This record gives sequence, structure tokens and C-alpha cells, in this order.
Amino acid sequence: MGDDKSFDRLYEKFVRILFAYGLQFTYNRELVKDCIQDIFLQMLETRTQLHHVKNAAVFLHVSLKNRLLNALNKENLQIKYADYIRTTEFSAINENTAEQDLEALEEDLYNRNRIEDMMKILTPQQKKVVHYRYIEDLSLEEISNLLNINYQSVQNILQRAIKTIKKHFSSEK
Repeated sequence: MGDDKSFDRLYEKFVRILFAYGLQFTYNRELVKDCIQDIFLQMLETRTQLHHVKNAAVFLHVSLKNRLLNALNKENLQIKYADYIRTTEFSAINENTAEQDLEALEEDLYNRNRIEDMMKILTPQQKKVVHYRYIEDLSLEEISNLLNINYQSVQNILQRAIKTIKKHFSSEK
């Protein structure tokens, strides 16, 4: 991790992968981006001391996980509200009542919890494919390339994931 070119290649190779990995811990995209940036800045500043790192992928994934968990612990329960507020546009004149705003917030939190519950019943491979497809909005071909599996396998995994979700959650109604 010594020279600038290898550092740039490392960043380009892992930034999207780390971003997708970080979103498995939180839907707060800005927090994930900040943590990734912090990791690479720290690596840049201390790269002469990183000669002991044998596997960059493992090092980066573990660093991101630890940094995110620390940040999430600091924010505790406020993360769900902060993420909602950051993504909500407030106009100069809010026509909604406080009660309507609260209902919208509760509905958003309910939907997020529902998505988290749905992701919990999937296999790790299904979680990755669903995450990349519906959260990262990647095409099946892009997912195939990213996960290094063939296109048909991505389709099959996605279909099985959707079938599992439908089967599990259709019985709740």
C-alpha cells in the first residue's frame, strides 16, 4: 500500500464493495460514505505502518465494520430518525400537521423494520443479490460481475429470494 497509484487502485477496487457492505449495517448512506472516507484517509496517513496487512479486503471490511458499529453505538436509536430527517425535504410552508408528520415518520420506520425483517430470512447470498438489485439499483449483469457468478445464477438467486419473502410474509396478512 506504498505508492499513490496502488493506493488509488485499491480505493477504486473496494469503494463500491465497501459501500454495499456498509449498507448491511445501516441504511444511512452518508454515514457509510463518511466511514469509508475516514478509513482511506487514515490508511493514507499511516500507510508506512501498514506493511503487516496481508489481505487488504479483509482489513478494509473489518475496519469498516468496526468504524460503523462504533458510530452506530454513539448515535444509538437516533440513527433511524436522523436518516429520515436527512432524506425528507422540508418546504418553507409545511401543510401537514404535526400528527401527519408523526404518522409519516412512523410509517417510514415501520417499512424500514419490515425490510430488515425480510432481509433476515434470506441466505447471505440472497441478501447480497437483493441488496445490490433493489438498494444499489444495479443491473443483474452488474451484480453478476460484482459477485463473480454467472447471470443465470443471479436471476435464480433473486427469484428464490423473492419467493421466500412472499411465502413468509404473505401469511402475515
